Amino acid sequence: MEKPIVFGEADHLFGIVNVPDVVTSRTAVIMLTAGMLHHVGSFRFHVLLARQLEELGLVSLRFDLSGIGESLAAGVAGRSLDRAATEVKQAIDLLSEHHQIENVILFGLCSGADDGWHVAKLDSRVVGLAMIDGLGYSTKMHQRLGWIEKARRLSAPSYWQARLRRNVSPKIDVETLRTGSDIREFPSREIAQQDLRDFIDRGLNILACYTGGAKDYYNYAEQFYEMFPTEEIPSSVEIAFLPSMDHVALLKEDRRVLLDLFRAWMLKVAHRSTRVGKEVART
Repeated sequence: MEKPIVFGEADHLFGIVNVPDVVTSRTAVIMLTAGMLHHVGSFRFHVLLARQLEELGLVSLRFDLSGIGESLAAGVAGRSLDRAATEVKQAIDLLSEHHQIENVILFGLCSGADDGWHVAKLDSRVVGLAMIDGLGYSTKMHQRLGWIEKARRLSAPSYWQARLRRNVSPKIDVETLRTGSDIREFPSREIAQQDLRDFIDRGLNILACYTGGAKDYYNYAEQFYEMFPTEEIPSSVEIAFLPSMDHVALLKEDRRVLLDLFRAWMLKVAHRSTRVGKEVART
């Protein structure tokens, strides 16, 4: 069942909840919006994922943060991360009250991944964190590979042909939109390392997927481990590196790969969390 809902302290948040006929886990999935994208996700990825999870017996919620899509611009002032955390808490409370959900998995792309990381620090009901192109920090190998890629581009005849075409093309005398600064809010590497240590200690499951769209700050498979070299990364933290894929999974084939990856991981985490919850309840 796919049902539209309005919720939040000011009844200002809009979302869609997918509820299976038979619910197989008390762990649900919440999908977080990225940038100005609304609840359907990039190329309807959230819709596709929610419907596949419903077939597997998992409840899911995709909703618009305040001021995005169909949600009203209301709520707390301050940092976007804190505002998102407040609204995701209200989403978890909603699922807990109306669908007997005990734990959640957060899924986000780009700034949605940043919000998920921040919320996971604040709410112990988060048992899984799934990210596409989440936080990243440069390493020596990242810088070296970046220079190699730049040298490769400069040595290609097509690069200089394009430069020549731009130089000889007629100039259009109009003012264009200036490039803005990065608005994503990565914590410092030191804070992120402490966060990761806390996540590992409490048994949080993490799937961090990086695409070719994140190559400015993440460009090889082992980089996550080298970003945090003092940490012993357990099996509860999984890394996927998909360099041929773009940031928003433009191609249908790429979206199919991501759907298979995240669906299987979410099902595993949801059922594991449900079993753990039952074991704790019996003790």
